[in-house]
Amino acid sequence: MNEFQSIMDILMPELERKVGAAPAIFNLWFGEIELISLTESEAVFTAPTPLKKKILVTKYISQITSVVEGVLGFPVEVKIFSVDELNRKPEDDEDEDDDEDEIPSPTPATRNDGREEIISEFISDNSNKPSLLDNYTFENFVEGSSNTFAKAACLAVAKEPTAYNPLFIYGNSGLGKTHLLYAIINYMKRNHPKLRIVYKKCETFLAELIDAIQSGYVSDFKDKYRKCDVLLIDDIQFLAGKEATQEEFFHTFSALYESDKQIILTSDRPPKDIKPLSDRLKTRFEGGLLADVQPPNFELRIAIIRKKADELGLSISNEMVEYLAERLQNNIRQIEGALKRLFAVTSFSPSDVTKEKVDEVISIIDPGNIPTDAMIERILTAVSKHYGVDVESIKSKKKTDSVAKARHVAIYLIRTMTSLTLKEIGGIFDRNHATVKASIDYVELAIKTVNGYEREIKRLKKEIKG
Repeated sequence: MNEFQSIMDILMPELERKVGAAPAIFNLWFGEIELISLTESEAVFTAPTPLKKKILVTKYISQITSVVEGVLGFPVEVKIFSVDELNRKPEDDEDEDDDEDEIPSPTPATRNDGREEIISEFISDNSNKPSLLDNYTFENFVEGSSNTFAKAACLAVAKEPTAYNPLFIYGNSGLGKTHLLYAIINYMKRNHPKLRIVYKKCETFLAELIDAIQSGYVSDFKDKYRKCDVLLIDDIQFLAGKEATQEEFFHTFSALYESDKQIILTSDRPPKDIKPLSDRLKTRFEGGLLADVQPPNFELRIAIIRKKADELGLSISNEMVEYLAERLQNNIRQIEGALKRLFAVTSFSPSDVTKEKVDEVISIIDPGNIPTDAMIERILTAVSKHYGVDVESIKSKKKTDSVAKARHVAIYLIRTMTSLTLKEIGGIFDRNHATVKASIDYVELAIKTVNGYEREIKRLKKEIKG
């Protein structure tokens, strides 16, 4: 086995998401590449043929480089060679024609076959070759109180299409909505193999519609989307403001709904908050089942970290698991990204996962995420400088107007910019829970009633975040 296979296992799902091509297209160009060398400045891959090497270099090198650097956590130069190039003897170069294999441009007669199978690109019709997306199942979806209802709704639809129609899943980015879509697809492929399934990101749907209009393939476009049994559209909020696309999607939606076909949509917000969106689309989105996905609580974050670390083969102490869970609170995708980078770093230079390594990785994937202790220090320093009151006075029992105002603001900022409880904040200032709450109420009232106060708080927050 390639000694870098563990890194490839991390890279490939990230590449597939980054490239955004259909599984069959992705497997065609990326399915057989291998990482054969990795240093602190260079990552070298092989492709099985000169043609595949040329496609990767000319069409995808920027995406490959971005993903490799993101996983490793440091910049590298990506090089790709064909197997023939690596096996070639030096004397073979003397007779080599300078012209590389040319990729034929699609002609009017072959163009429809050369595009992404606009008529028949159904997931259930694709090659039986395993896809990297097969890894996203209901079984490996980590469940907690924040996503139990959404998972149950998705599983119900996967088992019995049109059980809830449409199913509209919403929540902030990185909380597992796309995982649930893939889980539905994988379940249906196993248990309802005859279903014609189409999955698209909304942006791809928009691009295909524009291409179909410009190329005269509108009827093919309509056939593709209106003759499927299950339609899954990710990030439907991108329809906002696009009247022509909303019109086409409305007719597609209506045709499928009236034919008793399942429609599943995801969004970063509920239908009522997608603006501008036509009333008739909003009504149809709200006419089915709405399921929200909330940020994971501490216990769920712990479970996710342990499960993902175990899948990667990453050894991490309970202390560091809890530290990661405290630092990354709102986004499962960031948790996964941090673990992958920690795995890459410790694989490249074997060592334990330490607090310093966690901080370094988080600073790369989430530059605004600052450790709680460091954030408190920043807040106190900024407030001290802004109000001309030293930090010791802010934390003291002094009650002069200038000190009290600075203290109120410091308490408010710590409450809104960290995850500390009122009791924990009280410990910093040697005050009880009620006094801390009174300070927060004071600032919140001033923001609403005092001219310029909100602007002052925002300016302080901006300075603290750097």
